[in-house]
Amino acid sequence: MKKNAFIRILCVVLCAVMFLGTCSMLPVYAAPEADSAPAQQADSAPGFFDKAVDTIFSNIGFLGFIYDPYQNTIINQKPVFQWALGFNDIYDLFPWAVNVWADTVKCEFNYGGKDWRIQLWKGGYGVFLATGGEIGIYNKPEGNSVEHYGAPASQSDWMNLKYTMYNKGKELFTRPSPYLIGDEGPYWWAPGYKVLSICSDFMFGPRTNVVMDATIELKDNAMAKLFIGELEKKGFKPLASGATMGLATPEAYRLMPDNRSVRLIWQNINEGWY
Repeated sequence: MKKNAFIRILCVVLCAVMFLGTCSMLPVYAAPEADSAPAQQADSAPGFFDKAVDTIFSNIGFLGFIYDPYQNTIINQKPVFQWALGFNDIYDLFPWAVNVWADTVKCEFNYGGKDWRIQLWKGGYGVFLATGGEIGIYNKPEGNSVEHYGAPASQSDWMNLKYTMYNKGKELFTRPSPYLIGDEGPYWWAPGYKVLSICSDFMFGPRTNVVMDATIELKDNAMAKLFIGELEKKGFKPLASGATMGLATPEAYRLMPDNRSVRLIWQNINEGWY
């Protein structure tokens, strides 16, 4: 066995121990009373300790994350402490520290006097023994030579982000969750990780078995066109006339009828994977 493969397997084992030691601290939320929310019940009623921990983590979260028991998925709270950290490429140099091995696509453009970055990730998140993805929205003052993007300070710069993740053609989960109250609405960062679902190409990548079907609602048509221009530079193509968008149309995008939302299917393109 190659040395790096052994190290990654060892990391998975260590992360499994970490996960099993902390999963009881993840909050459990009841599904909202809505037609789209099926009646599902927890395997067992929570005890006193579970309720106490749930109360704590419902307010402060577990490192900024909460648990969707209906999709067996870990997602982020709003707001979360990561907001203060912003983002730059240095962060993507050290994902191995938490056993994350993912592909990424970065779209950068100028709009409204700000430099913007919309970044996508997908792959294996060993820290949660999961397959998942992320969408991040960042900006910085126009012309700022420091390559550090802040998370949008104003909620007016947040965007409605929707996506469904697949592994080998099987749907894993969707965001916003149809089961959690408060998960809808605009985000600056929307991660999701399906627990105990490590993708088969997690170890060696690129993660072409993992597909993201995402829709991002930009501010207006002008911003959508700038984003589309960046997608085309990466290799995304407009959906062919008459084609139905889905897993059979990887690396396709479509401008939606509102003329500001862009839907894309991402499978193979990546700008360096780790």
